[in-house]
Amino acid sequence: MKQFLSVSAFSETEKKSMEKWLYLLRRFGEGVFIVFCIITVNFFLIRFMPGDPVRHILGEDEYFNLMSMDPDKIEEVRADYGLDKSYPEQYLAYLNKTIHLDFGNSYRTKNTVLSTIVFRAKWTMWLAIPTILISGILGAVSGLYCGRNQGGKVDGFFTTAGLVISTIPTNCLAILFLILFAFKGGWFPISGITKGGCVGLEKIFDIFRHMQLPLIIMILYRTASNHLLMRSTAIQVNEGEYIGTAVSKGMTERRVRLCHMLKNTLCPYVTSLCMQFGNILTGAMMVEIVFSWKGMGTLIYDSVTTKDFPMLQGCFLFIGVCVVVFNFLADLICTMIDPRIKGGAGREV
Repeated sequence: MKQFLSVSAFSETEKKSMEKWLYLLRRFGEGVFIVFCIITVNFFLIRFMPGDPVRHILGEDEYFNLMSMDPDKIEEVRADYGLDKSYPEQYLAYLNKTIHLDFGNSYRTKNTVLSTIVFRAKWTMWLAIPTILISGILGAVSGLYCGRNQGGKVDGFFTTAGLVISTIPTNCLAILFLILFAFKGGWFPISGITKGGCVGLEKIFDIFRHMQLPLIIMILYRTASNHLLMRSTAIQVNEGEYIGTAVSKGMTERRVRLCHMLKNTLCPYVTSLCMQFGNILTGAMMVEIVFSWKGMGTLIYDSVTTKDFPMLQGCFLFIGVCVVVFNFLADLICTMIDPRIKGGAGREV
């Protein structure tokens, strides 16, 4: 009898493990399909815009000058970019180049799109990684405490502050801080990544000094949204019967928050944090523009203003892949936190 029970239990455990891996495999397949859709949309982005695609490549002035003086040059440009072929041939060529990470060259700088995105993404990560980590911890702690002690003075202060900060546009908050603390106060540099001419540790400290003010703004903004998310989730969890049971058994307040509330609020919170890694690449755009921080935000802004379509295509693909990858990472972490998440259950369990 004991041997039969152990075999039965082992089979049930194995079945649950397989269901979990099948769920992750299905989510991975969905992510690959979404990336394929992003690549397809990128292909048709420039080709379905009004007018001749070559006009967007050359610019209107150069295009009309060549139309009147040297029309053959326009056909050469069209052939160079493969625009003289049929759509299926262009699409297959585009897929082949994308698989080999060949996104072409920028119309504006003539540098390769891949090298430019890698260089700019590095500077955005200087802001994004500390923002996610610090705001994630602060938002979790404050939101969990306020959700457990709903209606108290601490909850009233932090929730009101979070609502006010989250409703202010990031560019307005950045300009306000720039005027108060950089321009008038003189406590921080006004703009840029570094003053230049620095090497070694001096350069690192100078970069850190320049990134302090935009980093503070992004941390404030993200902490406010994280606090509101964790608080609302904690309030729902706090209404569960098992919380009342734990309190009635004499469990300490700290243990209730850490062992019961935190574990049950982590899945939606971790999902939000992982998604922020993808969204922050564009969400930091206004802050980067205000402080002239040469990251992905300013790269997208410059590409839009100059109609640099290869760079825009590369940026959109990069951001889309980041969102898909971190969404899958959130699924993976959530299955580790909550073993109930398996095929069909999703993160709602």
